[in-house]
Amino acid sequence: MKKIFLLLTTSTLLIQAASSQTDEYVRKMMLKKHIPALSLAVLKDGKILKMQSYGWANLETHSPATSQTVYRTGSLSKQFIAAAIMLLGQEGKLRLDDTVSRWLDSIPSAWQSITIRNLLTHTSGLVRDAPDFDPLKVRPLPEDIKAIYPLPLDFAPGTQWDYSNMNYYVLAAIIGKVTGENWAEWISHHIFKPCGMNQTRTVSMTDLIVNRASGYKRISNGWENAEIWLVLRPSGAFASSINDLTKWERILCTDSLLSAESKKQMWTAMKLSDGQQTHYGFGWFIDSINNHPEVHHSGAVPGFRSDFERYPDEKLAVIVLTNVSSANAERIAQTIAGFFSAELKAVPEKALADKEPEITVKVKSFIDRLQRQSDIDTTTLSPSLAKNLNSGGLHMLSDAISGKIYSILLVERREKNGKRTYRYRLDYGYDHIYLILQFDSENKITGFGIDG
Repeated sequence: MKKIFLLLTTSTLLIQAASSQTDEYVRKMMLKKHIPALSLAVLKDGKILKMQSYGWANLETHSPATSQTVYRTGSLSKQFIAAAIMLLGQEGKLRLDDTVSRWLDSIPSAWQSITIRNLLTHTSGLVRDAPDFDPLKVRPLPEDIKAIYPLPLDFAPGTQWDYSNMNYYVLAAIIGKVTGENWAEWISHHIFKPCGMNQTRTVSMTDLIVNRASGYKRISNGWENAEIWLVLRPSGAFASSINDLTKWERILCTDSLLSAESKKQMWTAMKLSDGQQTHYGFGWFIDSINNHPEVHHSGAVPGFRSDFERYPDEKLAVIVLTNVSSANAERIAQTIAGFFSAELKAVPEKALADKEPEITVKVKSFIDRLQRQSDIDTTTLSPSLAKNLNSGGLHMLSDAISGKIYSILLVERREKNGKRTYRYRLDYGYDHIYLILQFDSENKITGFGIDG
């Protein structure tokens, strides 16, 4: 009995430590990355270890974010479209290897061999988006799909992988055809309501959505409201709360909605016709971290970034929702996973040997001036870059790399057409960022940017 109590106490203390680490990390990231609101959940085998919201869901009304705050989830929506297809498959109403032509009329001849499986796994060859996409132009789903009819396939179905939002437009149309109902309403009635996900719904700019978060864009002197999209895109159709997404994770831990076989298929990477394996299942990316399986998907639309991480070996899930376009929700979720499981803590890249000390001196001087917000030494820049230097861009870069840097490591070097590109990892202790600098043959900086 004492041994069991000791194990329980140790486990509780580890969770409390991870929770405290998460709080500290999130607050630092929100300050550094200028994130108005962030909601997160960490679950183990369907049980909530932590669910917390931080910051402001609306900056104008100073409404705090809560577990009920509704965010746009972007491409996290794809897993719900995929789940709907699997439910219809379980009911015997369609098969994954049905061709699109079985369900949709008058499609192009090039589409005849595309299957539902190809659509789910982004192996259809359909273009990513319609060339005439307009976020303010609302039109029926069939018209969205017909807009790409004249375009050739990017590749023969099943031979390559390329992410395409149009795949999920076509899947939504198939759901509507099979059920005889509006695809979004069918998903609401057969997935969201049975799962108790009462706040999860399609995005709308006209409907009243209780606890709706406003989306923001970071600018040089603060925030502005994000671009408004009026269209409803099946590839990123839904809005949800962290409370509802924890309910969805619990459902995924059981076979009450989707069978074990359906979930196995969803979370297995698709193989191409030549046997090569992709990194995508049905509505989920399939990867690994430190040799541990990782099933995940991020989402991004103007004003919102989201991420859903599942680690089957650890039975761990981390979900992050934010209301600013510049937040790296995926990085945040993966870092938090490392707090709750040492097995998932990212291992930093090994630094390359410094064989060009002159470049290193210039890079460190460039970083130092940015951090001190001093004028950049234009003699270190190419004539073209010096002439076209944008003060606003420099200010945003300076803002992005602010904070105490513990180490600057060169992790990648590429050379092409007489230009050399260097990728440096700037480590802040609680996070890192990549600074990318390009030099010409005279060791002058010709370009710069950040990643992450």
